[in-house]
Amino acid sequence: FVNDALAVRWVNTIPAISPIFTSALTLTPDLLILDDLGLHRLTGQQSADLYELILNRHRASSFVITSNRAVDEWLSIFDDPILGNSALDRLANASYQIVIEGSSYRERQSPHRKLLGPGVQGGD
Repeated sequence: FVNDALAVRWVNTIPAISPIFTSALTLTPDLLILDDLGLHRLTGQQSADLYELILNRHRASSFVITSNRAVDEWLSIFDDPILGNSALDRLANASYQIVIEGSSYRERQSPHRKLLGPGVQGGD
């Protein structure tokens, strides 16, 4: 999605994380959205790539990062805790954290839930 006024790039961080980060380094969108960060532990190369991405964009461009993990758990996804601390320190500087609590949006939208009735959890 590119708009004349604002360039936005949305990236699902789960598949092929290093190639995504490497290609994102060459792009300069005003807003980079990293979706589902932290579902899997990062390899050494992925940790280094994410650190470089954060370092290159720090104070120059914006991020939106979504995760099912609490921010205090993010350090555990990095292979190298020194890189992780440095990356998270840069992200925490001048950032806003929005915590959304409640039932899953996917669960509420599931067609199984409608068939099973309220209070019964259906899968996607």
